[in-house]
Amino acid sequence: MTQRFIESLASRMSTLSPSEQAVAQFVLLQPDRVLRMTLAALAAESGVSEPTVIRFVRSLGLSGFPELKLLTGQSLASGTAYLHSAVAREDKLDTVVDKVFDSSVYVLNTVRESLDRAALARSVELLAKAQRIDLFGCGSAGTLALDAQIKFMRLGIPAINYADTHVQRVAASTLGKGDVALCFSYTGALQDICKIASTIRAAGAKVIAMTRANSPLAGLADEVVGVDTLEDHGIYLPQSSRVAYDVVLDIISTSVAMKKGRTAVEQIKRTKEISAEFLIPPDAKRRRKAGTASAR
Repeated sequence: MTQRFIESLASRMSTLSPSEQAVAQFVLLQPDRVLRMTLAALAAESGVSEPTVIRFVRSLGLSGFPELKLLTGQSLASGTAYLHSAVAREDKLDTVVDKVFDSSVYVLNTVRESLDRAALARSVELLAKAQRIDLFGCGSAGTLALDAQIKFMRLGIPAINYADTHVQRVAASTLGKGDVALCFSYTGALQDICKIASTIRAAGAKVIAMTRANSPLAGLADEVVGVDTLEDHGIYLPQSSRVAYDVVLDIISTSVAMKKGRTAVEQIKRTKEISAEFLIPPDAKRRRKAGTASAR
């Protein structure tokens, strides 16, 4: 499917069954509403059954209902690219600003709608009760593991991130019952992270995967926090995806802190106080500015 999904859907109406055409007609006439709907809601508004909507999605060759919403929103951009990679060399700065912001906002809204909140809650529970938390990310996803380490550290929760993949494999083998590993991967298909997840499971620890919901890594995890976008990971580094992962990670760390209660709150206060010591006091800024002005 291309960015002209709506046009493509209109041209394929004759190939669909009458009930599937009813769904297609709704998508064509009210694509903005589709973005905010569940599968059940779309079925009800189209006057068909939920299995019919599923058959409609499959007839289009899509992986599932979330992809239908993604492609519908992509077409609604009306010439504003969904992917950062669609920024053209001739684009002016204002156009680039709009494309990047539209891309990020759309991805965030889509992930919010598709997020499995039950799995998210179970993942938070595992992390809150973990004796030890290890963080794993290979390639560009390694920055997510580092970010997670900093977030948990602010809460006073020991969490370890390993940059080297060889060290990651060794660390994975030392985990055991009561420990939790949080594994990050934009594609969920890298051999390194999948081998690490397998090692962790064999060692008896729990694996939480933040990745694409139907990926190989997801299949190896105890819990999956699915973050699904349509960026082309084979050519471009994830960009809008990174924004979505950061937000979901914020949700997880905030929720774990709430589970920890007053202990985490007190720790956050201490880290904020320490961080404040590195800032230049406001009065010093004013004195410096005044001194520069008088020197002129």
